[in-house]
Amino acid sequence: MKFEYELTGIGWADGCIEINSSTVHFAASYITDALYDMLKAVNSLVPEVSPFPVSMAQFEWNEEPGGTVWTLSKINVNSLRVQIKSYEDLRNKKNQVIELDETCSIHEFIRTIAQTLDMLLRKYGREGYKEKWVNFDFPMDNYLKLKGFTAKKD
Repeated sequence: MKFEYELTGIGWADGCIEINSSTVHFAASYITDALYDMLKAVNSLVPEVSPFPVSMAQFEWNEEPGGTVWTLSKINVNSLRVQIKSYEDLRNKKNQVIELDETCSIHEFIRTIAQTLDMLLRKYGREGYKEKWVNFDFPMDNYLKLKGFTAKKD
């Protein structure tokens, strides 16, 4: 499994996710707080982190006017289904394409995301992240929850 997330300009990020043999490249813009939305969704699936865990969570990443909708669904305590749909027009949900629909280990998914965010934070720091992302701070609280979960599982 691989997850990459790189700040590429003021308010823009590019990256990719690889699960099993499927790879999707994506972009995210400043319109939403992309990392916060992702971490909130991931954390909501984990009973050790969320006071009211859910079995399915979604978040959107805008690319203006297109974007992606990520759906994370717990299959059981160990397995996660990750589905990513892209849209030519995200607001109106026009021209949907399923880019990824794979199953993986929840723990591996969370650990991979946490490792990527570790590198992002080391590279930019909180202030540098804010400078690049502009509208939003690094989602430290949700990041630390995720890190705490991975530390207990490793």
